[in-house]
Amino acid sequence: MKKVLIIIAALCLLASGVWFGLAAASKSTLAAWFEARQADGWLVSHDPIEVKGFPLSLNATIPNLELADPETGWLWSGPAILIDQALLSAGDISVTWPSAHVFATPEARFDIASAQFQSNLQLEPTRNLAVSGAATQLRDLTLQRANDAAWQASLDAATITFTRLQNEDQTYDLNAAIEGLSLPQGLRARLDPAGVMPTIFEQSSLDATLTFDRPWDLDALEKARPQFTAIQIDEASAIWGDMVLRASGAVTVDAQGIAEGDLALRAENWRAMLDMALRARVISQDLYQMLDGGLGLFAQLSGQPENLDIILRFSGGAVFAGPIPIGPAPRLILR
Repeated sequence: MKKVLIIIAALCLLASGVWFGLAAASKSTLAAWFEARQADGWLVSHDPIEVKGFPLSLNATIPNLELADPETGWLWSGPAILIDQALLSAGDISVTWPSAHVFATPEARFDIASAQFQSNLQLEPTRNLAVSGAATQLRDLTLQRANDAAWQASLDAATITFTRLQNEDQTYDLNAAIEGLSLPQGLRARLDPAGVMPTIFEQSSLDATLTFDRPWDLDALEKARPQFTAIQIDEASAIWGDMVLRASGAVTVDAQGIAEGDLALRAENWRAMLDMALRARVISQDLYQMLDGGLGLFAQLSGQPENLDIILRFSGGAVFAGPIPIGPAPRLILR
C-alpha cells in the first residue's frame, strides 16, 4: 500500500511538473509571437499574460490587448482575450472574446458588444497551425460605428462554421445562419422611408464552398490573407418582411479579384427590392428604368410578375442581369 501511495505521489508530481512546464511554454510562445509582430512593425500592447487551468487545460488570459497591422490598416483591441487549450489536444483551441471590444479597418472603426462571442478552432500544429475547422457563436451582438450614433447594426444570434474539405488543402465549406439581423437606422430609413417593413431580417443564411490560393494558417495572420480562386454558393437566402431573396451559382476568381461565372437569383416581390436599391443609391435612375422594363418582361413571361428568376452573369469585370449590363463587378480581394 505504501508503495502504491509513493507511486501515486510521484505521478502527481510528474503531472504537475508537466503542466507547469507546458504553462510556461505557452506563455513564452505567446510573448514571442507578440515580439515578432512588433519586429514586423505592428503596434502591440498588452498587460502580463496569465496561464491557469491546472491540471487538465491551459487557459491563457491576455489583458488589455491591442494589435494593429499598419500594412493593412486593421486594428483590434479589448480588455482581455481568453485562449483555452485542452492539455491532451494541442490543436483544439477555444477563444472567448470580450463582451466589448474595438475593431477597425482603413474605412471605419467599430465598437462591438455581445452577450456571447465564442470561437472554437481545430488547428494542425505540424502544418503551421493550418485551420481544419472553426465555429463561432454570436448572441445579442451590436456593431456601432465610431462617431456615428445613427449607424448601429445588430443581430440576435448567429452561427458561422468554416471547415476544410477532406483531402483538400485550400478548399473550405462556409456555413452561416443569422437570426434577427437589424440594419443601421440611416440605411433602413433610406430603404424603407415609410417605415412599413419589419425592423429585422427574419432569417439570413449562406452555404458555400470557397477555394483559395493557399491554406488558412498562421501566415494568413502574420503575412497576407489567402485570396479567392473559386466560389460556389449552394444557397444564400435572406427574408425581410414579404421580400425573399435566394441565390446559388459558381464563379472563378482571378489574381485581380475579378469573378467569372453565373449566379442564379430568385427574388420574391422584386420590384420592392428594385425600389429600395434606387432609394439607397445603389443604382441610378437611368439604370432603374432600364431594369424595371427589362426585368419586368422576364417576370411577365414567367407567369408570376411579382417574382423574378434571373441569372446574374459576371464577365469581363462587369455584371449583367440577363442581357442588361448593371455595372462593374466588385473586386473580391481580402485585405
